[in-house]
Amino acid sequence: MNTFIYRSKFPINKEILFRFHEEPIGFQTLVGGTKGIEIIQPPKSLAIGEEVIFKIRIFPFWKTIWIARHIAYQQNHFFVDRQEKGPFLKFQHSHLFLDGTDGKNSCILSEEIEINFYLWPLSRFFIFPFLYFMFRKRHELTAKHFGVKEELIFCRYS
Repeated sequence: MNTFIYRSKFPINKEILFRFHEEPIGFQTLVGGTKGIEIIQPPKSLAIGEEVIFKIRIFPFWKTIWIARHIAYQQNHFFVDRQEKGPFLKFQHSHLFLDGTDGKNSCILSEEIEINFYLWPLSRFFIFPFLYFMFRKRHELTAKHFGVKEELIFCRYS
């Protein structure tokens, strides 16, 4: 199993952070301004079965449709989406909202991706750096939305 994990601590309540991801502003903040991604159908909610459709640029000369479906959800704790159609052989993204170390004053957002791509032993050398920079940017944008600073706990892939 190929797994990428990016985990940050935020100095805000996890229910507030989860709500940000549930509301349209969260999706728009995290995906709307990303170069190379055209949103065809944004999610209406995080409910199980909800579908998201993008057109993404893989390389300057290659665009593809990416369809993801929400497959698991527990309010204020997690939601999971899985690629139904797209560039990867497997791409399942779990968003986990964990309690911080100082009670209600902080939380941890853990983004965990099970992934597989063509020619995996070679492709992982460009996919994992791409994921690192993408999730670093997403966590920075999330913190900026709240006017706080996130703290990277760890990032790893195996």
